[in-house]
Amino acid sequence: MGLENIVNSWTAIFPLVVLLYYFFRKKYEVTTISSTLFWQQSMRETKVSPYLKNLQRNALFYLQMAALLLLVFILLGPFLPKDQAIGGHTILIVDTSASMLAGKDQTTLFARQQQAMKELVTSREGEPFTIVTTGKEPAIVVREQTDGEAILAAIDKLAVSYEHENIEKALEFARSIASVDGADIHIYTDSLDRAAFAEGDSNIAWTVHGSEEEFVNLSIYKFGAVKTAQGTEAIIKIVNASDVDQTGQVQLINLLTDDRLLDEKFTVEAGKDVLLSFKELPDSNVLQAAIVVEDDYEADNTAAVLLGNEVSEAVVDGQLHELVKRAFEAVGLAVSTGSADELLAAQDHSIIVTNDVSLLKKGTKPVIIIGRNDKSPTPISGAVKSTADPLFTIADISDVYVSALYPPFTSYTTIATVGDQPFIQRSKRGDIVVLADIELTDWPLHPSFPLFVWSSAELLRSDTDTLGLFVPNERKAVLSSGATEGMEVYTVEDEYVTTFADGSSFMAPTRPGIYKSRDGGGEKLFAVQLEQSEKELVTGSLYRIGQTAGGEGAEEGKNRIGWLLLLPLLLLLLIEWEVQRRRGYPN
Repeated sequence: MGLENIVNSWTAIFPLVVLLYYFFRKKYEVTTISSTLFWQQSMRETKVSPYLKNLQRNALFYLQMAALLLLVFILLGPFLPKDQAIGGHTILIVDTSASMLAGKDQTTLFARQQQAMKELVTSREGEPFTIVTTGKEPAIVVREQTDGEAILAAIDKLAVSYEHENIEKALEFARSIASVDGADIHIYTDSLDRAAFAEGDSNIAWTVHGSEEEFVNLSIYKFGAVKTAQGTEAIIKIVNASDVDQTGQVQLINLLTDDRLLDEKFTVEAGKDVLLSFKELPDSNVLQAAIVVEDDYEADNTAAVLLGNEVSEAVVDGQLHELVKRAFEAVGLAVSTGSADELLAAQDHSIIVTNDVSLLKKGTKPVIIIGRNDKSPTPISGAVKSTADPLFTIADISDVYVSALYPPFTSYTTIATVGDQPFIQRSKRGDIVVLADIELTDWPLHPSFPLFVWSSAELLRSDTDTLGLFVPNERKAVLSSGATEGMEVYTVEDEYVTTFADGSSFMAPTRPGIYKSRDGGGEKLFAVQLEQSEKELVTGSLYRIGQTAGGEGAEEGKNRIGWLLLLPLLLLLLIEWEVQRRRGYPN
């Protein structure tokens, strides 16, 4: 309960005045005294506590004080807080991260938040609603919709996207929508710190619907596997975020054959983690780890990895221009420089970039040749043209200027030319040869240079049957064949998921797991893994910050109860009048 009109507290002076009046008013009583002795004793008893005597013997005083105090209380404007709609635009920000799937009694937190949203929409019939979902790219589901049925239908269609909520982006997005007329913004999530709100949001009211419920959670925090000479070796880190010790089963499954490679019992102490290591497992290209436990969150109970020979390092010849090294660093590779002997030693496990053509006949892995160390360049002029090779799917080199070229390799396939002279070639082994020194071109000044480097690295560093690792809904360009039918994505059980026009528009599926991409007749595997932040459950609370513009917020959320006290006040006045009438009025 609260008081709305504190300024009226000065009226408390009136009961105080009446109280002082009764303290000091003269009081006469008719007393029959049988003797002088008894009269003196009665006077002494009267003088002991004259103020208390006045209060004890005067019922009229109590009635008057009660009426005055009740009147003062009414003037202070008592009210009870209530959850009441604030007029105007309402924005719902919905957390669709994987952690919203936590829940008890077969009901997830996301489902409970959906029900809460429906109740809010029903209570504000006819008002405009906007629904925004969280993620790397916040999305609008409905915009200023006033049709209650359409809003409820949109809420029913909401689904968990599994990616991290990135709530800060959603808050900024909502601020941009409410920047002009203000809005009442409700955030449905598991937890959100008050520090996320700016002090300058004077025309926006924020209501955070957090979850105060504690969940029991065991998660596969880390999972990795590697092929060794003795077979496959796997490591699993299991974290117990609950307050009690937990016991369960850990399983390892080959997803391609559906064979169960391992099924063992484990125990982890409360608030601790345990690291499990398994060696000499059967060979497998796709492994899934799963824990069978009784907890409140299943999304982090499984994890999958691809076992391949993916390369993440590049060794650049120290004789090449510094810009070549910078370009390979820009595409996310760990880059180092080396001599001819170091390049040869690293050829089997790294991407080699050099101008030493002798490496074209050494080793078993393809290399990238930029320039030649055995020939001299000759001046050239003309426009650059490229073929429909996957290397140029996202890299347009038609505006590149080349001043000189090295002689081509007669047995290699030409995929780009300057005029009618070969500029870029490929060998049957997969080697990529650029017949020009970088300093003889203006290529580093064009955005196509790092894109070409990225395409070359993607072509060489991964196995032919894998695309790599992704997080849910991650947008990432992948190397495609450029086939007209596009790139199709299927689950590992061959269930169709989606189709992309080409590799540049690729986006990972929502649900974690192993998937297949089919492109131009070829098939590659890739894994979608849950982000680490979605393996940790946090608790929050329900709170409200700010109010909407126009003063409407000051009148909302208050259930005034002062009028309910008018009847008791009237009753007190009637009783006071009756007491006064019966006692009569003294002269």
